[in-house]
Amino acid sequence: MCKGISVLRARIQQELYEERLLEQRLAERGGEPELRFMYTDKVVLLPVLHADQLRIYEWGNRGNKDSKLPRTGWRRNESLQAGKWRWLQPEIVVIPANFGLEKGVWFHITEGLHGIVVYEENCRPHVYMLTQAASHYYATMTKHDRMPPLVGQEI
Repeated sequence: MCKGISVLRARIQQELYEERLLEQRLAERGGEPELRFMYTDKVVLLPVLHADQLRIYEWGNRGNKDSKLPRTGWRRNESLQAGKWRWLQPEIVVIPANFGLEKGVWFHITEGLHGIVVYEENCRPHVYMLTQAASHYYATMTKHDRMPPLVGQEI
């Protein structure tokens, strides 16, 4: 899986940065500012390229028991392909990222990860990160049997 991502600060427009109060997510890697989005954050968010625009949506449904959305932040690619999420009318999106985090290991991402956007009852969008069986390298590196499908990249 992938419990967090980082995106270079330069990839996020200033208006979106200010509107979504992202300064608390600011960190540095090698002297370059980045924004970190973790599933363990108090407010769980992910950047998404949706309808040709960069947006920030809630990451899954971590704890809203009143919502009919599944209470997780991930969705198996296999269950999506099998039609198990058809009732939510999922839209395939890209989650832009430069690095991913799993079990304390940061790994490089060239473009982003695949995800889906679905809408809860009040029409608010939520993004779920897709997962697939981990490659041998990923499983060895992170000790996890699931990994996110990467855009234009294999590890």
